Amino acid sequence: MSRYAVLLLFSIIPVCACVLTTSLNGIWTVTENEAHNISITGQVPGSMYTALMDHQIIQDPYYRDNDIRYRWIGLADWTYSRTFNVSTQMMSMTSIRLVCEGLDTFSAVTVNGHLVAETNNMFVKYTLDIKPYVKEGLNSISISFKSAVRQAQSLAANHSYLVPPACPVPQYKGECHVNMIRKEQCSFSWDWGPSFPTQGIWRDIYIESFNMTAIRSFTAETIQEADGSWVIDTEVLMDVPEGAAVEGSLQIRFDVTNIRSKQHLRLTSYSRKIKQRVHINRDIAIKKWWPNGYGEQNLYKLYAFFTNADGIGRSEKKISIGFKTVELVQEFVSGDPKQGRSFFFKINGVPIFLKGSNWIPADSFQERVTKDRLRNLLQSAADVHMNAMRVWGGGVYESEDFYDLTDELGILVWQDLMFGCAMYPRDPQFLSTVRQEISQQVTRIKSHASLLLWSGNNENEKALRQSWYNTDVNFTLYYNDYVALYHDTIQPIVESEDSTHPFIMSSPSNGLESLQEGYVAKEPWSELYGDIHDYRYMDPFYDESVYRVPRMASEYGLQSLPSYETLAKVYAEEDMDLCSDMSEHRQHHPLGNVQLMAEVILYLNLPNAPDRKQRFKDTIYVTQIDQAIAMKTETEHYRRWQNRLDEKGRGNTMGAMYWQLNDIWQAPTWSSIEYGGKWKMLQYYAKHFFSPMLISPYEEDGVAKVYICADEMMIRAERNPRTHQFQFVPEHYRMGGFLFGLYIDATPGLSGILHISMYSWDSMKPLYNWTQNFQMNVTSQLVFSANINDMLHQADCIRRQNCFLFYHLGDPENGPTAWQALSTFNGVIGLKKPKIQVTNIATVKKGQTFNVTISTSAIAPFVWLETPGIQGRFSDNGFLMVQPVMQLQYFAWELIDQNRLQNSLTIKSLMDIYY
Repeated sequence: MSRYAVLLLFSIIPVCACVLTTSLNGIWTVTENEAHNISITGQVPGSMYTALMDHQIIQDPYYRDNDIRYRWIGLADWTYSRTFNVSTQMMSMTSIRLVCEGLDTFSAVTVNGHLVAETNNMFVKYTLDIKPYVKEGLNSISISFKSAVRQAQSLAANHSYLVPPACPVPQYKGECHVNMIRKEQCSFSWDWGPSFPTQGIWRDIYIESFNMTAIRSFTAETIQEADGSWVIDTEVLMDVPEGAAVEGSLQIRFDVTNIRSKQHLRLTSYSRKIKQRVHINRDIAIKKWWPNGYGEQNLYKLYAFFTNADGIGRSEKKISIGFKTVELVQEFVSGDPKQGRSFFFKINGVPIFLKGSNWIPADSFQERVTKDRLRNLLQSAADVHMNAMRVWGGGVYESEDFYDLTDELGILVWQDLMFGCAMYPRDPQFLSTVRQEISQQVTRIKSHASLLLWSGNNENEKALRQSWYNTDVNFTLYYNDYVALYHDTIQPIVESEDSTHPFIMSSPSNGLESLQEGYVAKEPWSELYGDIHDYRYMDPFYDESVYRVPRMASEYGLQSLPSYETLAKVYAEEDMDLCSDMSEHRQHHPLGNVQLMAEVILYLNLPNAPDRKQRFKDTIYVTQIDQAIAMKTETEHYRRWQNRLDEKGRGNTMGAMYWQLNDIWQAPTWSSIEYGGKWKMLQYYAKHFFSPMLISPYEEDGVAKVYICADEMMIRAERNPRTHQFQFVPEHYRMGGFLFGLYIDATPGLSGILHISMYSWDSMKPLYNWTQNFQMNVTSQLVFSANINDMLHQADCIRRQNCFLFYHLGDPENGPTAWQALSTFNGVIGLKKPKIQVTNIATVKKGQTFNVTISTSAIAPFVWLETPGIQGRFSDNGFLMVQPVMQLQYFAWELIDQNRLQNSLTIKSLMDIYY
């Protein structure tokens, strides 16, 4: 059930002829009776923080250092209570269940004074029999939560040995022992987020009453047979009261067709999981579900109906499914075990280069994460050609809204289980609740078409092997804990519940090699196996030679500051400086602000505006330039290596997912989208480096090399027998208006002309032009190579600091382009301070889309447009302007008029920050 469905309905809602549902979402009384004697109302789903904020007892928890000032809230115990009605009709039903989709985390649930459950896991759905405790008319319910911080401390103190890490590093400003409890791990703080250890009813809560039985959950797996036909394996979990016996029929119906499967059942409380297979004949035209950029996201409805033998009572569920196959390919490279194994995914038999990012919780307070907010973030990912998203293992299993949106947008979900950067206990109570959690969450999520992979944890194999938390003092102990949790407990559950999606034990990991080395590889960061996480602070981030050559990069990143506008919402005026106490407080990465400035001077000159406020704005700007260039350089490096190997066996890289897409609050982090949704420069750059067709230049040993990288579906073309033209299979793929007659040969592949120009920084007229014909039959291919000194001489450029190279295919204003600086920008010669201005704004779609025309008097690198006070984005930003006039589009996320946009818009380029 959606968190936002029937939020305020307290009356009985007939779901079908058999099941009645009463929502308990809405207003509850929230009390703290120990130290603070607080009694207020609070919204459910919700937490005590937002309840206190709604009553103005506290400020915005994100403002300045309120995360420290409000630490007392997480140390207190809070109780949620309310009354509800039970009707005569409900009381006449055989069963009355209280369904708690999410209780955060340690609680005692009482109904009319009777204890009905004690909970200890934020991620478990609790279904409680309350029939013996309710009466017709007014009833009371109370859920008393205990401080997760104090519970974690108690569990750690009573454990027979330390399960590390005991506490986060001081810069995180967080709480200790979060690994001892099953709660959102980052709620005790992280290097990009604050400590707000929430309590409360964080997901839907409702009462179901029914006669004899009801469908509790309905899941499905789509499987393609050897002959190409499809079957749907379904599983229906029936809620049957203890000791009862129920007869009836279960029917599965597939969408708008007449395809259905029906079986007669006699159910007891000990036979509640019903498996049923639906066969789809080959003559039914099933449209497959494809990742973003590879085809359409075709979804179908599947229905389950259970009807009692008397034909009167009925329970039903509906889900959306997509037809796809997933294969994780881990074969010996070139058949040689010494060169390691491949690590890539085939979707519907097609190798997919994963282009994406990493997802963290969108807010410390999940009740503020609406579907509209999720759509904005995930649409922003799809808009820059992402086809994958890793749901990181220190947050939460995301909402149905999240997975529905990834289904719709074609974003494959690499799903971590919620264990991250820590060792974990293996006592019976901990493993018992983990079993319940994993079974429920795998069952809930597995039917989604967007699901790609299950990963057991984030970085724990690497942490154990490298002794991040001093585990070498007793490696065998912590190794046994690791194996007991992930191999002995979690893996069998995942593989039993979901047969269609692969499972890896950790990320990063060596995949099969880790398993063969006893589940913890000697080097689980190898470039020859699995995936890697790789961070390189203080290396020359603009130089591709510093980066590793893995099979897949599932984490890598560099920090930047969020915009002045975003920080202004939580900073006071005196905080607006990188050297302020508040800037240091918000920076949770050790030495992070020092690194930011050191990275700037590797590539750029520091801003020198005499005005302190302006200098801070310019500092933000240069950190975003650094981050964008770093991620561009590293991501393109990975894309270029996707179908070649070096002499060490490195290469065949098939995925690049940078850290991280979104922010949990307003602070310096690795994100490409700020808290609130504003795109950083990196997000705009991702639109280019994840483009289906990419021009990727770099320098190696004084030689300019240019690769063209194209998605698999742009290479896999076939002739249309009617038109004799080539088309992409299985779906015709259009990249904007960019096709420009690529299919000029009689074989599948891409052909075209690469245009190369050399410019001097002080002129908008090219010094020299070259062209290079190319023919591609692979997804990444070297198409141009030339000695830079020879090119400088041919173009009559004095020295490399004076010039740069510009590349394009087809029309430079519409087709793919790229540019290559021949020195760092702190050494560039000839750049002028341009006069950049908006010359015209025209409405394309009233209130939402506008054409913006800008002009420049000189070459302008890193042109940056902003619209303070307006939510929206441009079609491009942070670009190099080499032509006098350029037209962009602005997409508003709120209704605005042309005058408001005109008055808000600001524009600058690199030379504007130097005085």
